[in-house]
Amino acid sequence: MLLIYPPFARSPEPPVGIARISAFLQSRGMPALCLDLCQEGYDYLLGLDFEPADTRSAVALKRRDRSLAFLKSPACRGKEDRYKQAVSNLNRCLRSLAAGRGLVISLSDYQDSNRSPLKRADLLAQADDYESHILYPLFAKRVKEAIDADAERMRASGLDPQAAPIGLSLCYLSQALSGFAILGFLRAVYPGRRVILGGGLVSSWIRQGILPADENFSGLVSAILPGPGEESLGPYLDSLGLSARASLQREGWHGEDSALTSAPCAPPDYSDFAQLEYLSPGRIIPYSFSSGCPWLRCRFCPEVAEGNRYSAVGTARALAEIRQLRDSYKPDLFHFSDSEIGPAYLRLLADSGLGTPWYGFSRFSSVLLDIDLCRRLADSGCVMLQLGLESADQGVLDSLNKGTSIGDIERILINLEAVGISAYIYLLFGTISEGPEEASRTRAFVETHASRIDFLNLAIFNLPVSSQDAKTVATRGFSDADLSLYHEFSH
Repeated sequence: MLLIYPPFARSPEPPVGIARISAFLQSRGMPALCLDLCQEGYDYLLGLDFEPADTRSAVALKRRDRSLAFLKSPACRGKEDRYKQAVSNLNRCLRSLAAGRGLVISLSDYQDSNRSPLKRADLLAQADDYESHILYPLFAKRVKEAIDADAERMRASGLDPQAAPIGLSLCYLSQALSGFAILGFLRAVYPGRRVILGGGLVSSWIRQGILPADENFSGLVSAILPGPGEESLGPYLDSLGLSARASLQREGWHGEDSALTSAPCAPPDYSDFAQLEYLSPGRIIPYSFSSGCPWLRCRFCPEVAEGNRYSAVGTARALAEIRQLRDSYKPDLFHFSDSEIGPAYLRLLADSGLGTPWYGFSRFSSVLLDIDLCRRLADSGCVMLQLGLESADQGVLDSLNKGTSIGDIERILINLEAVGISAYIYLLFGTISEGPEEASRTRAFVETHASRIDFLNLAIFNLPVSSQDAKTVATRGFSDADLSLYHEFSH
């Protein structure tokens, strides 16, 4: 089965979603092949020549190869100013290359002045007009090559290549238009093949009721499978009579109620990405212990609005998989990509002896009040934790059901600083219960603890369309888009 990750999104590491699904499929006896058109797309565009529109673009073009090599070199570690300059040079090259098409492309985004990823009609129009996409020459070649290679793997396993669906994962809005261009190409060139659509973006559309569960985008896709692919893909393949000769292993995967669900039976398989050079100074390997959030109570969170349940791999299996990934790929850095690394996994990592640098997202969990545990996390390789502070006003935190106290947050920041773990802090302004006075308390808190905060991620609150709070305030759409995940609201 061919699994495609479309352009455009940040690309410092291979995509964990399709790598995990690839391992899952192989555990069922079905060969899988992963195609990362996001990184290949950047490699393609940054290899094209263009006529500079101005002096700054000419300078960026002259420095393009040097900037690209620098981002992929260990030499860029710790050189923040040079890193920013290299990113700026490459973004200017991408903007100059795309400007004549009405596009804005960067190393983290893709925008089309004529089409919106939040309008169903525009997505379908892009699918019909797939040949106009800036990456059409690339995906017309690479998708065909990948389909042929996947067919060889299928035949070698005694399976019919034509029976196997093609999977496409849309995780971000910036991938939507490009993804639909690929869907249009598949419908035109391979009209008899089933195409499955999954990923975080389409899961949100389905689970917030923006799209019906049986949506097929005018026949572009055979099925949309929201949620973790391992859980929904297995039953779908069974309904097609595929890979029936391999039984589904369930060992070691549990939800909040400890009920066993469809589980990954091996760590993510990154072998298909081995030849790609990602935009980072070393090899980053992502891994997720869980799907969903173990807290799942924050009123502002899309996870809650979408009703996503929490499920996680057992700790013994998780440790075995991480060690296998470490030994197989020898990463310079692990990225634990969970919505939250739960307390059980923080304890696991603290005692793991992993020895490879790692980072990930955590709540201001009470386990981090233990300075000894924080020290053991640092010894295990933890170099940074991403922490959702949101607000430093206790009343706002309580109204959001964050389950944290300002006093504990201060102690955790002190602990992390003491053991040398960097703190990447998220702040969220403009929530329903926050006014100017509450916001100013957050600013004062940041000023007080500036030495303990290594990076700030600032955001303005958007209200999920299916949030319980959407019923308590006057709302309005941001635009006439019919696929928007958020409301504007009267504060």
